[in-house]
Amino acid sequence: MSDFDGIIVGGGHNGLTCAAYLAKAGLSVAVVERNPAAGGACATRELTLPGFRHNTHSNYHFIEEGPVPADLELHRYGLRYIYPDVQHAMIFRDGRAITVHRDPERTAASFARFSRADADTWLDLYRTYGEQARELMNGFLYSAPLPPAELAQRLRGELGADLLSYVSQTLYEAVDRNFDSEQVRVLFKSFLHAISVENVPGTGGFFPRLLSRLARLGLPVGGADNVARALEGVITEHGGSVLTGAHVERILVGDARAVGVRLADGRELTAGRFVASAVDAPQTLRLAGPDNFGAEVAAKVEAYKWAGHSIVSLHLALAEPPRYRAAAFDPDVERAFLVVLGADSSDELTRDFEDIHAGRLPERPAGNGAVPSLFDPSYAPPGKHVAFWWPWAPYDLDGDAANWDARQHEIAELLLAQWAEYAPNLRPGAGTGSPVLGMRLFSPLDIERSCVNMVRGSHHVGAYEPAQLGGNRPVPELGRYRTPIDGLYLCGASSHPGGSVSGAPGYNGASAIVEDLGIKPWWTPIPSPSWPAAS
Repeated sequence: MSDFDGIIVGGGHNGLTCAAYLAKAGLSVAVVERNPAAGGACATRELTLPGFRHNTHSNYHFIEEGPVPADLELHRYGLRYIYPDVQHAMIFRDGRAITVHRDPERTAASFARFSRADADTWLDLYRTYGEQARELMNGFLYSAPLPPAELAQRLRGELGADLLSYVSQTLYEAVDRNFDSEQVRVLFKSFLHAISVENVPGTGGFFPRLLSRLARLGLPVGGADNVARALEGVITEHGGSVLTGAHVERILVGDARAVGVRLADGRELTAGRFVASAVDAPQTLRLAGPDNFGAEVAAKVEAYKWAGHSIVSLHLALAEPPRYRAAAFDPDVERAFLVVLGADSSDELTRDFEDIHAGRLPERPAGNGAVPSLFDPSYAPPGKHVAFWWPWAPYDLDGDAANWDARQHEIAELLLAQWAEYAPNLRPGAGTGSPVLGMRLFSPLDIERSCVNMVRGSHHVGAYEPAQLGGNRPVPELGRYRTPIDGLYLCGASSHPGGSVSGAPGYNGASAIVEDLGIKPWWTPIPSPSWPAAS
């Protein structure tokens, strides 16, 4: 007898999602995670001072837009979200700002201060992609990717044509074709860079996807790690196991079939029906043995590209939140969930990424941040706050990733000084004294150490470019969650649709497994994308 019906390698939220769906389907499953706690990028730690809880990787979630929380009833296991009314603020060095609200009319009013035409365009785009095509976007995320020709046949009419027209464009082309104001343009370009998209041909399709989720980001109450705790609750309630501190050294293959795993301590766990890998495809290849994939597929997987940029985080423990100068222009800045600062134009963004691709920290770093404790006081001690800023950054800093460790204090001070240009109360000696009680730099190297599938600090687990999108992700031969090894599946973010806390790769991996095992899903599957919507 086998130890389990199935084993999931890697306990990030996608591996846990896959396991939860399969455990509820009646399969005996085990999730094996190398870290002391499962969760991967859904992690919350006291990085600065005791009692100050910081989300180390993910902070802005849209998982409730998809089926996972409702299907698994994650609210029963303590998962809750707060959705701030002011979702975003883009603040500029001249003291002006744009704010994005859950109410699209209020967003339009903010855009109108820069361009009336852009305000009208925003309302049209929001009605199309934020409302009319909302379920269509779920179809893209929570189903196996379709071949381009079939997708084109399924997307008919004016909306389908508009959606497909973005596919060949660059990120910047997709934004610029819609908006005239440079401030509005840099707002959307910054959002797209924040999810690891590069400005290369074939990435324009992320723009409609962004529009469908832009004003629906939620803060996980109590910390991002509560996503993992809720998913673990589902797994264990339905007879599954989550094994932490257990590093998988080998995926066992016998007679061309995945049959279990060997751990670093020598233990072997057997799987009677499947093994699913929630770690990245190149790591999966090495664990299962390249020879089992065939030379051609193995070479393609080993050539998988990691993102061309990462992020460096400055986490602060504060006596008071940042006070932005731009609040004098728009008071809603003080209530914004995500705040973007550092770049005032597309040219500045371009220069920043030129520096990053050359291995340099930009002279004026740019990126987004937040003060989670403004919306959920449980993140900090009473009356105190936690905040972070995530500027984009290279992995090999000045040619060597080790420089992040050697220069961490210098870079932390540099980032704090730049942040303080927008929020003067963060300056040392400002007013009655700086509110900064503690700070911690979390570098691209720290990202990789924390999550081994985020190679080179690739926080969305691989580059987004045409060769690695949709059914090409991670490579075409593995683009539907299956591998050449019978019973070995992929369910992590190096598969479609990629990173972010959506649970989609885990959901799609579970769907592939039950299909192959001949098990009728207990959940109602999300239909593949089509327009007009299938009745």
